Order: sequence, then structure tokens, then C-alpha cells
Amino acid sequence: LGIVTALAILLALGFAAHGRAATRAAAAAGLVPLFATLFFTFSRGALVALAAGVVVQLALEPRRARFVASSLLLGAPAALGVLQASRLQALTGPGASLTTAQGEGRRLAEALVVLAMVAVLGAVALHLAERRIRLPERAGRVLLAAVVAAAVLGVVGLVAAAGGPGAVAERARAAFSSPLPAGDGDLQRRLLSVSGNGRTEYWRVAGSMARDAPLLGTGAGSFEAHWLRDRPVSFHARDAHNLYLETLAELGPLGLSALLATLALPLLALRRARRFPLGPAAGGALAAYLLHAGVDWDWEIPAVTVPALFCVAVLLVADRREAPVRLTGRRRAFALALIVPVLAVAFVAHVGNRAAAASIDAAASGEPERALDQALRAISWAPWSDEPWQLRGEAELLLNDDAAARKSLTRAIELNPKNWSAWLDLAVASRGEARDSALKRVSRLNPLSPDADMFRTEP
Repeated sequence: LGIVTALAILLALGFAAHGRAATRAAAAAGLVPLFATLFFTFSRGALVALAAGVVVQLALEPRRARFVASSLLLGAPAALGVLQASRLQALTGPGASLTTAQGEGRRLAEALVVLAMVAVLGAVALHLAERRIRLPERAGRVLLAAVVAAAVLGVVGLVAAAGGPGAVAERARAAFSSPLPAGDGDLQRRLLSVSGNGRTEYWRVAGSMARDAPLLGTGAGSFEAHWLRDRPVSFHARDAHNLYLETLAELGPLGLSALLATLALPLLALRRARRFPLGPAAGGALAAYLLHAGVDWDWEIPAVTVPALFCVAVLLVADRREAPVRLTGRRRAFALALIVPVLAVAFVAHVGNRAAAASIDAAASGEPERALDQALRAISWAPWSDEPWQLRGEAELLLNDDAAARKSLTRAIELNPKNWSAWLDLAVASRGEARDSALKRVSRLNPLSPDADMFRTEP
């Protein structure tokens, strides 16, 4: 939610600076709840990404002074909304009753509505002023220089107060490797922490994967298995919280090169796209996404990645050097010939995933027969996947058919020998040495799992 809000803020700043009167007013009003939402996510990574996006947007803006002036004027009501939100202890700290929190929430909503109306009036006034008043170019440069100088002086002052660049870098390194402060539950303390919240451990495991398989990687989706085997804590993770490092670990240098080459296409379009009114905003939002993808798993969330892809489309279209290509019947047929196989693969995967999810829900609801039927359906649509076979084995366990369960689970393990939970299910369905052998494999694949020890205590 934090990075989605940051992307929305960057695009709203672009619309507020370059849109028509109604568009600028809507964008200005939207900034108020967007900034408040970003504050309540307490996402430090999203704040850093937003700051980086603003810097990129400012660098791309051909009329920087106008952008700075509109951002400061229209962002002021949003800043007041964040200030108001930060003072509401029931919404940022522990101990408050639901009634108290609801009361503070209503008061904050009322304040945000008023501030949004102020922002609309500011946008209208700014639009009218720009039509009637033309500031000298020198005044714009002075305003821009003053803002940049104030930012630089602020950063220099903070660094000097902290003991210099070396001390700041060392403290940041140590703090990033440390866990989040336990504190008293005040969520605002999270914003002041530079802890990586365990990311260094994710990155350490991904780095070891890249060293173990430096040429081709360990295989797509293999981080989870390596994390379970090598994790120093019992936290579960499927991703390395770093798109670039995880791609290198799983797909090797070739996969990382393909990723970077793809990402470079819209970046190469930035120079020409800056002439398009919303090009700088799209460039800033894309830069924020690419930066944040280095500290989280945004690429697996469509609500985050799809807006970034729209920004890519804006940049590529704005960079177009030739007239639009007419879509003749032959070209449409060629496009369909490329799209239909992709859609077919997606459809097959979707049906198989839906059946697997239905099997899981049926098992959780105590309906083993329906769970087995859905698992068989998932196998028919995705016979190459180990998950449906494991779900079939689990359903057969619920039906007390241990012999059939062992066959299904053995097939799941053949498809994915590193699936520790399939080995655990096989231990449940087995006895004697077969159970002990399966439990040993569980201990090797997931040393911190308590499940193996729990089953060893059973007669």
C-alpha cells in the first residue's frame, strides 16, 4: 500500500503541475488523503522511493520552477493533514479503545475533507494566476535554487550533527542489520528506524544461492526452499525482498541481464519523454517502483506492478519518433497468433490453480471427498506440478487411505524433491523406518520446523 500510494502521489503531482483546471483541482484534492494514507502505512521504503521519485521528476521537468511552486503550494494542505494524523495517539499507538479510535478517525476524516477543499481552491487560484501573471524566468530559477539549497543545507546539517559522513554510514549499516526496535507499540517509531527488518538475512541466503550456482542460478521459485534450509530465524519467506538479487540467484547472470535489458527500454526513452507533459511524472513513478523493488517483492503484486507498466507505456509512447502504425487485418492476425498461445497457457494455469485452491478450502472445511475431486481436477490441468499431487495425498490421508496417499505423495516428491511439507505428509502416511527417513529429510530441508519433532514424539 505504501508504494502504491507513493506512485499515486508522484502522478498526482504531475497532473497538478500540467493538467487542465479541473484535472489540477482533482489532483490537488487527491494529494491530501494520499499523503495521510502513506503516513499510516509507516512504510520507510515507500517514503524513500517517493523522495527518489520526486528527485527524478524534478530532474526531468523542463519547467522545474513551475513544478516546485505547484508542489509546494498544493502539497501544503496534505502536509497539514499528515501533521494532524501524527497527533492522533489512538491511531498510531497502543492501548486505545475501538470507540476512541473511531472518534479520532472521524475527526481526521473531517479535517482531511476541509484540507482537500483548501487544496482545490489553491489549485484554482494557481491556475488563474498562471494565466494572468508571468513570473520572470530569473524568479523561477531563484525559487528552484532556494529549494535545492535548503534541502542540501538540511542534509549537510543532519550529517554534521551525527558526526560526519563516516559515522552516519557506519551507524546506518549497523542499524540496517539490526531488528526493528521493540518499543512500546508506537508505530511512529518505525518511521525513525533504519532497520532492514531482516532483509540482510534474506539477501545473505540469496547471495549464497548465486555463489552456489553462478552460471544458471538455482531455478525459478527456488528461493523459498533455500530460505527454509538456511534461515537463521523461524520467519517464513518466499522472496528475497530484492527483485534484482533474487533474479540473479534463481536465473543466473543471463536472467538478470534479460531483466535489466527489459527495464532499460523505458529508461532510454526518458530523454525524449520529458517533452511530454506527463513524461516526468511517469519517469519519477517508474524510478520509485524500480528502487522499491530492490527492497520488497512488489513485482508479485499486480496492484503495484500494473501502474508501473502503465508508466512504461506512457514513456514509450511519448518517445515515439514515427507516425502511428495502422492496424491492418494482417497485422491484427499476426498479433493474435502471438497472443492466443500466451492466453491459452494462462488459462490452463488459472484453471489448475483454482482447482488447487478449491481442494485446500475443501480440506479445511472437513470435506475430504470434494478435496480429492478438486485435487484430481488440478492434476488433470497441471500434471507437471507437485502441488496437486500433494493435495491429492493429503485428501487421501483425510480419507484414511494411507497406501494411496503414499503413492500420491511419492509422485509429488519425484516432481519436487525439495518440498519439505510433502516429505512431512509422507512421514504421516508411513510407519517405521520409512517414517524416520522422511522425517530426516524434513529436518535437512527445514531445520527450524517444529513439525518433525512433534511427529517423532508420537508412538
